[in-house]
Amino acid sequence: MRSVLSVPAFCAVFIASIVFAYATLNAWVKPVVWSDSGFGLLVWDARHERPVNEMAEPDARDLSKVTGTFMAAWSPGQYLLPGLLEEAGLSLGVAIVVVVTIFSVLGLWGWLTLYTAFGFPLRTSAIALAIIAGTRHFSFPFGIYVGGEPLLFGVAPWFLLLVWKLSDLRWYAILPLAAGTAVMFLAKLNGIILSAAAIFAAVLSVPKPWEAWRETVRKGFIAGTTLTIVGIAFYYAWYRHGWSGAVGGSAFDWSNALAMAVLAFSSTWGASLSLGELGNYIFSHPSRPVFQSPIPVAVAMAVPATVTFYFVWHRLRASHAGYLRFATLTALSYGLVLVWIRARGGMIGEEERYFRIVSLLLFIGIVQTALDLPYRAARLAALAVGLLSIAYGISSQTAHLLANLRYPLGLREFRHSTANSDVIKFIREIDVASPDRASTLVYVTSPEIGLEVRNVRVMANHADFGDAKDLAKVTFRGRVPHLYFIVQNKLITDGKAEVMLKSFRDYPIDEWKKIPLGDFTAFYAGS
Repeated sequence: MRSVLSVPAFCAVFIASIVFAYATLNAWVKPVVWSDSGFGLLVWDARHERPVNEMAEPDARDLSKVTGTFMAAWSPGQYLLPGLLEEAGLSLGVAIVVVVTIFSVLGLWGWLTLYTAFGFPLRTSAIALAIIAGTRHFSFPFGIYVGGEPLLFGVAPWFLLLVWKLSDLRWYAILPLAAGTAVMFLAKLNGIILSAAAIFAAVLSVPKPWEAWRETVRKGFIAGTTLTIVGIAFYYAWYRHGWSGAVGGSAFDWSNALAMAVLAFSSTWGASLSLGELGNYIFSHPSRPVFQSPIPVAVAMAVPATVTFYFVWHRLRASHAGYLRFATLTALSYGLVLVWIRARGGMIGEEERYFRIVSLLLFIGIVQTALDLPYRAARLAALAVGLLSIAYGISSQTAHLLANLRYPLGLREFRHSTANSDVIKFIREIDVASPDRASTLVYVTSPEIGLEVRNVRVMANHADFGDAKDLAKVTFRGRVPHLYFIVQNKLITDGKAEVMLKSFRDYPIDEWKKIPLGDFTAFYAGS
């Protein structure tokens, strides 16, 4: 009995040490806020002046007035949870670390519960969890807050467990599955796609569903009813109110479809270990790019992915057939939806993180297969890949901690990787409380910088990633007593800054006064 428990006990100590170290060190150093998450937190900051989930923006017809845009591109959990903790008295930086820690622990517990529910031994499940805890994708959100990623990691295994337990799909499954899908959506927008894929998989994951076709039709009706309820609620409560990354053009681009399909296949194999991220770090790093796209790495990874999946299916088809059918159908249906969205022009990047959860779903099968392989060389190769993934994860976290220490600390105690200390100091000087909050407007070109503005109005965009032609389409009329535009000098060099200055139609270009702020410049115009 002792030998059976020794491996799980060792893994538990390793996992606890990792989580404790990441949480403690990042609570001390403070995390960076990713720019996408900055948009969500700006929505939270606007809660007192705008309706739910709207970001306050200047009215294009009159700069002195406030309007709002419904933030449909990101789910609300990413800002709601740290925002509530900040409201309770924590700094935003510490609140983020607390949220990430809670959902990381919740996720590890959930994946352990799910893996054992699939019938895998505790020893195998513990080894899988220890490897997961050591990966880069597990460590990354502690130091750089990426919004919904850690939240989805925390809730997804529990939802998948719910679907697995209710896979008979009786009528009483409708309400809990719909409620669970809502929680998945609150965590991350693509959680609703993952939920639909898992529910669909439950319909067909029995042996030979075509033979018991009446039962399959009955289960399909329950699944269809559940997804119809979810779809209607999602459309009317969310989708129709604003722009979403899933919205694309009408033409189907086969080249994008093929590239995304290759990425989906290889990422379903490697995302649980951050292997695609490691490959892109080696071959596509901006400072030394060998490839300009992650697709060549994905193509190369497709070869070991094919071999691995063959061995997994061959060795587990007798002992874990139900798990294999459920995991394969979930991954396949989820991947097909993302390929379709990408091919139709949807704003889904070529990143393995979109396939993290389905990769984790299949990871336990890969670990079990590796442990059972009769070939010593194959087992050693699998061990080497696991150790490489852990080394990459821990070294990545160490590098981020050291980098974060060099970044300026903001008023809300999170680190700025874009703004410098001069910018943070300047914002504190101009962000002065007054009876007329609307008298001053601060315009920043990365949303997390706008989180420093607490007493006056703020507007933000993603100018660094935007096209100058798109920036030129945004125009404003009217004036305010004090208008500040804070921009990176590189955007002055490439001409984007001038485009944005000209968007304020009632401010002549020669009226702006320049204030140097290191590698930033602040432009000021008064009424």
